[in-house]
Amino acid sequence: MSTSTSRVFRPDPESIGRREVHHRAIFTAHFDAPSTVTVTVEGEVDASNSRELANYVQRHIAGATHLVVDLRLVDFLGTAGFAALHNINVICCGADATWVLQAGRQVRRLLEICDPEGVLPLERSLSLLNSGS
Repeated sequence: MSTSTSRVFRPDPESIGRREVHHRAIFTAHFDAPSTVTVTVEGEVDASNSRELANYVQRHIAGATHLVVDLRLVDFLGTAGFAALHNINVICCGADATWVLQAGRQVRRLLEICDPEGVLPLERSLSLLNSGS
């Protein structure tokens, strides 16, 4: 029998759903259903705030079984932001939660280059906000 330890993150109830500003990005979260949380990001995600994005998601995923990360209002996603998305993928796996990434043109452009195999769960949508044109 193998035993292991895992980190259990218990967020401060006062911080749940609070809007946070980190450098040039704004993070907000809301609960769409009892087990679904949507994290919306607007602005720029780069080395100055990518770690805060992953931490924000980790604080809000506790107890959820599905996560939506909405980056359609992101103007710039740097490689550190891309690394944060992979970190979010690991967080969701550890929390046994499914997730989907909503992305606009700017983010999709980077994902085409950095994630050609489609490892990240990018939503396939016909929304004008998501289109590449």
